[in-house]
Amino acid sequence: MSKINIDSEYEGYVFLGAAQGRFEAEEKDAAGQTVKVMKNYAQMFVTSPVSSFTSDNYSAFGFKAEKKSCVSPDVWKDLHIGDRVKLFFDDKKRVVMVALDG
Repeated sequence: MSKINIDSEYEGYVFLGAAQGRFEAEEKDAAGQTVKVMKNYAQMFVTSPVSSFTSDNYSAFGFKAEKKSCVSPDVWKDLHIGDRVKLFFDDKKRVVMVALDG
């Protein structure tokens, strides 16, 4: 793996990696019975600058690491670790599309 340099002046997301898999969940079937089902998941990991907001009770600096839910692994298929990216979300706050940023 190569080194990643994150420009402290860049105010967007930097792609760090991804994970996908399956987990067991409980759902109600059509008859209202609880059944166990396997569900897929897809997540991507990014960094972004912390908010510059300060108050008497809060201050922060640097970067935050974030895990973002994705609609499918396809959203990161052409990305490389360290890419600057723009993320696009659906109404459930899942990443539906990623575009390179510069």
